[in-house]
Amino acid sequence: MAVEKFKLKKPIMINGEEVKELPYDFDALTAKDKLEVGKKFKTAGFTGSLQELDPDYHLFVFVQAVIKADNSISEQDVMRISMQDAVAVSSMVRNYFFLDAEEFQRMVTSEEQ
Repeated sequence: MAVEKFKLKKPIMINGEEVKELPYDFDALTAKDKLEVGKKFKTAGFTGSLQELDPDYHLFVFVQAVIKADNSISEQDVMRISMQDAVAVSSMVRNYFFLDAEEFQRMVTSEEQ
């Protein structure tokens, strides 16, 4: 997939410039990044979630993917996106990383019946 861009519905300011889209790279994320996302998620006060279903966790994954694509963009920068954009990127992360796992689980469950 490489670096993609997410078009923001509401631009944000980063380093004194208006930014209308954020680069992200899901394919560049590693197991170490997954652990880092988990640490940041817990440090922010979130606990005990099912990562496949947690939109807040998905937002942290997106933040990590943005930093991977452009390390001049900080976590604080990404966290200033609008709620509407946050919901959209959370859904995008869920679809990319977890939808296939849920479909697989439904298949396994239906085959066992």
